[in-house]
Amino acid sequence: MPKIRYTISGITKDGQKFRPSDWTERLVCIQPEQLKRYNGHLKIKKINGIKSIVFDDQLEYACSFTYERILSFAKTNHLNVTQEIIEDDK
Repeated sequence: MPKIRYTISGITKDGQKFRPSDWTERLVCIQPEQLKRYNGHLKIKKINGIKSIVFDDQLEYACSFTYERILSFAKTNHLNVTQEIIEDDK
């Protein structure tokens, strides 16, 4: 079954770089035990030099609170969110 991959870029809809620079770490509150829980569903990446959060829709099942929190944060702060359908590896 296909999954949806979300990418939230650290660029606002009006083209400004989002601040603070550690917004990705603050948002996902990454600690070793949490990283294990989200592994495979949530990643912090630099894409074209811009900090971004990448996650798939399976995060909603692994931790619905985090899934909703991240999408709500992006909407409130006018961050660019893209969605991509990815095929299962099977």
